[in-house]
Amino acid sequence: MHITDIPNEILAQILGEAAAANARDGPSFTFGLSQAPLPLQKAELQRYIRGPVPPEMLKWDATSAIRSVCRQWHEWALDYSIKDVYVRRWKGGERWAELSNRRENYRLYELIDRPTGTAVYRDPFQSLKHTVRLFNQFPAVASQIKRMWFHGFYTTETDNLIFNSLKNCTNLVSVSLPWTTIRHMDARAWRNLLVGSGKPLESLELLCVDLTAQQAADEENRIDLEPLQSVNFGQLRRLKIFGDSTFMPVTDRDLQAISRTATKLEEFHMTCISTITIEGVVAIVKASRNTLRVLEHSPRSQDGFWHPHPGSPTDSEHLCELFRSCPKLDTLSISLPSMCSDLFSNEDVKFAGDLQVRALHLCGHEHGRSTHEATEALQKLLLQARALIRRRADSIISKELYIELFFADCIFEPSYSSVHGDFSLAQLASGGAWPETLSSSGKGPYGSTGLYEKEEEGPFQRIEEDEFLDGVRRKLLSIST
Repeated sequence: MHITDIPNEILAQILGEAAAANARDGPSFTFGLSQAPLPLQKAELQRYIRGPVPPEMLKWDATSAIRSVCRQWHEWALDYSIKDVYVRRWKGGERWAELSNRRENYRLYELIDRPTGTAVYRDPFQSLKHTVRLFNQFPAVASQIKRMWFHGFYTTETDNLIFNSLKNCTNLVSVSLPWTTIRHMDARAWRNLLVGSGKPLESLELLCVDLTAQQAADEENRIDLEPLQSVNFGQLRRLKIFGDSTFMPVTDRDLQAISRTATKLEEFHMTCISTITIEGVVAIVKASRNTLRVLEHSPRSQDGFWHPHPGSPTDSEHLCELFRSCPKLDTLSISLPSMCSDLFSNEDVKFAGDLQVRALHLCGHEHGRSTHEATEALQKLLLQARALIRRRADSIISKELYIELFFADCIFEPSYSSVHGDFSLAQLASGGAWPETLSSSGKGPYGSTGLYEKEEEGPFQRIEEDEFLDGVRRKLLSIST
């Protein structure tokens, strides 16, 4: 039997094993030289390992021989090697002319005892421009791509190149873009990306970073075509916004525009961004309330544990009731203006795994004072969270639920009836008599990872939940916020 007559499933497995072996045996690191020789000077150059070859390039190299065998193998190799494509900006303006871009020649390069080279300019956008030319010349290659990431391109020029490269990716289901594309590209370009002529886009990621002063000052980069007002996000299943920027940032207004049509989102992630408040998050949650499974709203700042204020909804809506009523929500990490026991009062809720809630106040006690009523509300919240944990564990289909509550500069673990925080002042006030259940804690101001090399911050300590509440009632501790 000829090898091409083997069933496709078996042939794919054989070719996959061959490609994996080629990747193991091929060059897995890139090389460079230690410095650029100055004019009229003889500089002694040393070769060094610049870094590992990215996985997508390893796959491409590993299938180079397979692609040249026959059309059937060529199609398999394309699907194997360019299903995921990552396009990066060149991290520097120079490269060494002596070193070939063909990594299969690296073994010869390693034999050179005295390497030489000349620093030459390399277009930082060369990889993106080459991608555009390749996809326009071979649209069949572009149609094989399922996921694409673009990193390091934030100008109007590069945003146009990105969308030009995507127009032939008819089977694209996931893409990661710079956030500037929601400013620089028009509604027509976005409609072609989200729906297009092939499969509708299912996952969209927007990465936000601070631009250089020169890029931010360029008038061509300051245009805003406002495409989100005229685009349908109804087919999108996953939306992620990551990073922070002060240049034309993503705001609540953008999320409200997306929420008009984003009614089928299953995952919404918003991490390390301070320009979006709870107002924009609530708009997305309400739009996709019946389908949302994963919600991550972590507007972390440079200060780690001390999160920025999440803002307050304009209509003073009780957000605990909103989130507990989402019928499919199982993964939750949320920063709220206030929280209470109502968040965990729904016995039919699907919460599972790790659940984190960060809140500035307790519902009904937004004044932030450490009163007796606020202490009782906190105790009721902890009891209700613990009751939900037990219900999830004892249900017919048992699910493990681990809850962490971040409030009043402390971390509460209802599962273990423990509280983590800095209780040194309370120890001094009580003359060392309180607390009695004090022990060391693996947590800290930066969450479960503990400290972050901040000399002014002491390590957290752990005490029992009942003793913490007793200390608050005895005025040894305060939950004022």
